[in-house]
Amino acid sequence: MNFSEWNDWALLPASGQWLLLGETTILAAVLLVLFSIVQNARLIGREDRMEVLKKRSAWRPYVFLIIAAAVMVFVSLWNRALEVNHFPSQSMGEVLTVFCLSLLVSQAILHFALGLNSRGPGWAILTDALSFVVLCGTLGTLYHLSSLSTAQRDLPPALQSYWFAPHIVALIFSYATLGIAGVLCVIYFVTRFWTGVFSGGRSFASQALILAGFLLVPFVQVITIPALALGGLVFFTAKLLGKLPTAESLSGMEKELDQVSFLAFAVGIPFLTAGLWMGAFWAQEAWANYWGWDSKENSALISWLIYVVYIHLRLVGGWRGEKAMAVLMTGALSIFFTFQIFGYLPDSQKSLHRYTDPEVPAQEGVQGATPQDEAQAQLEVPREEQ
Repeated sequence: MNFSEWNDWALLPASGQWLLLGETTILAAVLLVLFSIVQNARLIGREDRMEVLKKRSAWRPYVFLIIAAAVMVFVSLWNRALEVNHFPSQSMGEVLTVFCLSLLVSQAILHFALGLNSRGPGWAILTDALSFVVLCGTLGTLYHLSSLSTAQRDLPPALQSYWFAPHIVALIFSYATLGIAGVLCVIYFVTRFWTGVFSGGRSFASQALILAGFLLVPFVQVITIPALALGGLVFFTAKLLGKLPTAESLSGMEKELDQVSFLAFAVGIPFLTAGLWMGAFWAQEAWANYWGWDSKENSALISWLIYVVYIHLRLVGGWRGEKAMAVLMTGALSIFFTFQIFGYLPDSQKSLHRYTDPEVPAQEGVQGATPQDEAQAQLEVPREEQ
């Protein structure tokens, strides 16, 4: 978090002020999550642990702050829309702000929909750990926003459509929710790895494959390596205290994680599908072509197909556990590539889906100018001749 921004509070636009308030609220939520983890860890081994958990409300203190932060980020986006006179999703900074809001809303929904908090101390710690990872990711993203340009630009003609806002919102919300499903996959494989280290029962090849995936897959190491280290610390501490979970209980937790990740996937996949459909209808209206084979369109389609394979293998092939989670994590990696890595590829420079920078003129995409653009160009020719 960039505390120096508080010194420039009066100079910030309304959108920046609300975003800074949201960032501060998320930081407070992170501290409350850590306190909640300590509380739940102290219940492990107590005979009355289930009674204590049942008396607790799902409305943990940090949940209130998550919702409050979501409201603040929403108000920031509302003010940004007033500042730029269009839905704020043209620049990378604006899109990442929408993504942060989607993460907060997704986490709040999944917190209540999954209902992990009342299943036991281990599950209560798990839901806290998931909230911790999501909040830290959101906080890091908001901190990154301070390094991005906030210049205001008009939308190019091709983006001036009623499809713009719902298309973006559906896709970004799906990215956030499916990303959380990917985080659950990370937790699953971290649990499997450290169970094998401290309790045995895992093959060397399986352990080596998990470790290689966490350490060698580029870009996502910012999540996988800290998660692996944190998991090792938790298991090591439990070992020292003599409270290491049994292999049977950990096996049950892995099965539950598999089911929980599927539920998170079930929330996100309809929005990804809807986003692709709306994009196709938009393209048909603008260019009389449902699919232009734009590079980012293809990347999003690949992600969707991976998830289709996942649901097919799970429901028809009966895949569960390690194999199903590996496919689901592959989908999350594809989503991450589509959302973030794509913009740095050379082919992205000609894509309509590239988040423009202030120094780079807006591109019309590989499908060419819309009929409205061509008509406008014809009207401007006589003016130039005069």
